[in-house]
Amino acid sequence: MLGFCLLACTFISLISSGSGWTSNEFKPYGKPRSLGAIKPNFMKFFTFLIFSSTVVSCTNSGALKWGKVSYDKNISASPIYTQLETQNEIFSANEADTSMKKTSDVTYVIVIDKNNLLHSSKNYNCRAYYFRSDTLSINIGIGGGFGGNGFIINYKDGSFFTEPYFSTDVMYPTEPEPVFKIIKQTLTLNKSQYKIGDSLYGKIYFHVIETKERVNTEHFGSGFFRTKIRDF
Repeated sequence: MLGFCLLACTFISLISSGSGWTSNEFKPYGKPRSLGAIKPNFMKFFTFLIFSSTVVSCTNSGALKWGKVSYDKNISASPIYTQLETQNEIFSANEADTSMKKTSDVTYVIVIDKNNLLHSSKNYNCRAYYFRSDTLSINIGIGGGFGGNGFIINYKDGSFFTEPYFSTDVMYPTEPEPVFKIIKQTLTLNKSQYKIGDSLYGKIYFHVIETKERVNTEHFGSGFFRTKIRDF
């Protein structure tokens, strides 16, 4: 409850400061909430909601499982980045920069009850922000006019954890909270510390099981990504 109140206060301060955002809700993948009308700088606010909700949800449930990050200063020389330079970026709602090249080669797969493939795609972008804290939020996902999906990598002091997210404009207020269990996660970055404007290169693998109403949903992600650290 305290975490929710802090999130609400931060949200209200954003609105009162003239950001123009509407008071919508968000939860991780298993419990979609409303994002409402899309405004300018959608991905900044969208990622803020995801990051805040992820931290509150995991802290309350005790589900945080931080892993150690490995570093490779030469990861930017991987051949995949040469390939990405030949591909145009995939943009979320209200993003537009025709000069940008693709930022993510990550494949994200969702499987229900081990056998039913729900989703498999590489159509994502990568964005990263600091949110008034020392935790870097790396968002690999896609946002549309009425929601989005993907996963967040939260990075702090050489450690990280990964959690999927999903949002829609349809609300389900009585649905139970999902429980996430991290089976395996590995992350390689090009360096240990970042500041606004720095280039970030990385490689992620994760396997997370989401349980809700006795249904197990498995989330897998694997691949390379890159971005520049942005000021929220």
